[in-house]
Amino acid sequence: MKILVVDDARDMRIVIQHLLKKLGHDVDTAVDGEDGWAKLQENNYQVVVSDWVMPKADGIELCKRIRAAEFPQYIYFILLTGMSGKQNLMSGIEAGADDFATKPAEITELEIRLRSAQRVVDLETTLAQRNVALHEAHSRIQEDLVNAEKTQLSLLPEPLDTDYVKSAWLYKPAIYVGGDTFNYFSPASDILVFFSIDISGHGISSSMLSMSLQSSLAFKRGLYGTPPIQHDNIADMPALFAHNLNKMIVEYKTDHYLTMIFGIIDFKNKDVHYVQAGHPHPMWFDKKTESLQCLEVNGFPVGLWDGAEYESQHRKFSKGDKFIVYSDGISENKSALNNELLEADNLYEHFNEIKNGSVDEIIEKISSTWLTEDQMKALPDDLSILAFEFK
Repeated sequence: MKILVVDDARDMRIVIQHLLKKLGHDVDTAVDGEDGWAKLQENNYQVVVSDWVMPKADGIELCKRIRAAEFPQYIYFILLTGMSGKQNLMSGIEAGADDFATKPAEITELEIRLRSAQRVVDLETTLAQRNVALHEAHSRIQEDLVNAEKTQLSLLPEPLDTDYVKSAWLYKPAIYVGGDTFNYFSPASDILVFFSIDISGHGISSSMLSMSLQSSLAFKRGLYGTPPIQHDNIADMPALFAHNLNKMIVEYKTDHYLTMIFGIIDFKNKDVHYVQAGHPHPMWFDKKTESLQCLEVNGFPVGLWDGAEYESQHRKFSKGDKFIVYSDGISENKSALNNELLEADNLYEHFNEIKNGSVDEIIEKISSTWLTEDQMKALPDDLSILAFEFK
């Protein structure tokens, strides 16, 4: 090992240096604590063997400086002393000393102390190497999670702005990737299929199932019954879809289940057909009456048991009406406006205040006034809101 001997007595420095070299160590010397401190800045020592009582800076002071500094490796500190008494030993321990050796130095005792030092130094080196490896692995995981978040966001649909409908949405996972997702697609020019899903749990496992469903449900035609999706067969299709998806998730034998709003918008007949499967109750804004309604229809979550039954709901719409679906992640936050949880009547009143805005304005209000920037950075659950405005 590379060792620094610090002692103000020249003869003692020479003796200790000689003994340590006989034991096979690389040894430098310093004439006092200040000199020792200066040499520690220039060299990587594994062990310091220091006298206790010295001018300028004694052994206790040198030990305190070492422990307070940030050296790249652990430095094992042995105090040489002829002093006795428990109080003196306690002072050395409190200063950060690892071990003690008596003066005058004796080769057998030094060998014993240095064997202990070698074990500690080797252990510290191994721990340091493992910490570096863990840091590198953590950095790679963080990078992968950031990329996964970008991938998940890239799978979400672009907002719609067609002759029939305009949409806007808000999506923010609690930790990089989330179990919330939504999507919509048009099997015909005047039909829009949409869904909003919340996978149980948090993190990578939930997000993997979420992304799998987000990108695949539009193509799993068997879930919709007999294709194609047409005006004359879509009224009861949401319930059929929920039934078939429930069977599929149960057969996955996954630990997760999901809540969902799945619907089909018939622009030709001005109908919204949807199924509520354990998801929070959606909001409906009636433009003619300027009123907001919470559509309080309950349903079973998907994937809990095979015998769950589902029922399609039907709603006529007119120009200017809005349909808003959201995950339960919103209700786990306190509003920045009144410091109360965004649930039940409080959530309704918040939506009621912004009901007359466009869907873009509604989403902007939610993200900028309901929740603070700090809240958005530390959500307790994934947050997703999908809003449609009928033209």
